[in-house]
Amino acid sequence: MVEVPKNEMTMIKCICASCPSYTKCMDSGDLGVFCSIGDAKKCLQDLEGCKCQEDCSVSSEFNFSSQYHCNEGSASQQQK
Repeated sequence: MVEVPKNEMTMIKCICASCPSYTKCMDSGDLGVFCSIGDAKKCLQDLEGCKCQEDCSVSSEFNFSSQYHCNEGSASQQQK
């Protein structure tokens, strides 16, 4: 599996902020592109739904089938 970079291109395409599970806490710091970095558990309150497979062009571009990266880890972490 190709690791998803966290760079300007993926940040622009990132739809994490439109996800039903996204919280205000996730707006702080360098969070976003959870398919690249995972680890938003400290901010996650409830799993309210996931758009990783439905609407995300980053997911399509890197062709991964995992989801809930905010809770379950990055795409590469989920493949291990």
